Amino acid sequence: MMSTSRTAGALAIVLAGFGLAGCGDASPPATPTAGSRVAPPAADARDRAAAADAGARERNVVRKKLPREMRSIALEYTVLLVDESGTERAVDPAAHTFQVGDSFLVRIKPQDDLYVYVFNEGPGGQRTCLLPTADEPPRLVKAGTDIALPDDGGFFTFEPPAGEEKLVVVALPEPTDDVRMLAAAVFKGQAVGLRSEEAAASRKQADAALDALREKSGAAVRTRGPVRKIVERLDAGVPAGTTVSHVEPPHDGEPSSYGIAVSATGDTGPELILDIPLRSRSEGAAAGGQ
Repeated sequence: MMSTSRTAGALAIVLAGFGLAGCGDASPPATPTAGSRVAPPAADARDRAAAADAGARERNVVRKKLPREMRSIALEYTVLLVDESGTERAVDPAAHTFQVGDSFLVRIKPQDDLYVYVFNEGPGGQRTCLLPTADEPPRLVKAGTDIALPDDGGFFTFEPPAGEEKLVVVALPEPTDDVRMLAAAVFKGQAVGLRSEEAAASRKQADAALDALREKSGAAVRTRGPVRKIVERLDAGVPAGTTVSHVEPPHDGEPSSYGIAVSATGDTGPELILDIPLRSRSEGAAAGGQ
């Protein structure tokens, strides 16, 4: 189960349950204390940012080689493990297993002007909306703009029980009824005082909305590996009504993963749906991950 904290020992809200009135924490950030995350040295941060920008440029150069009759959208995301001193280390979420008590951040950078939604699905299937908040309309994020989660200067922490959960990132050029329905169902499911049968109904509605969105976007056509490989495979084109989603994992010193969705020019979209796995285990469990 994932929680979010502003300081190393301060639990703010539980994100994996349905006991929230809103989506995320709307209160202002707390003043940093001795337990707050420590920022890395400025020079190191600049070096990492320069390396990430260089990787993004290389990836987008490859993307421009797509056939002219195709449309594409893309974003980068980085999962950063935060140790007790506040030092950040990028990990590949598809390969890493966290320990209960580990803290982490997520940074997302769209490569196009996109509407971005982020949902957390807990180990028990509970779903919470992290972006936007309940009071926020869909927000257009400009290309190259960093989104930090959580956005209050804190970090997420894994709480018992350990298990498998994920972040679901939905990015699209224009808001759609499918995503509005999904967000509405999740917001309803988070309402305080909801009876168990109402919570179950809202969860079922959210599941149906997400399934419809995945089916519409053709998210079943998913690949993983160097982005140049997907460009080579798409020389023959993309069938009408199909979106191909691809993830390039961190590699060669590049800390971020790169998600891209490609569709035929005449189709609506494309819509990019990314599942970011978040596995955790209790201390003393069998070794695994990184």
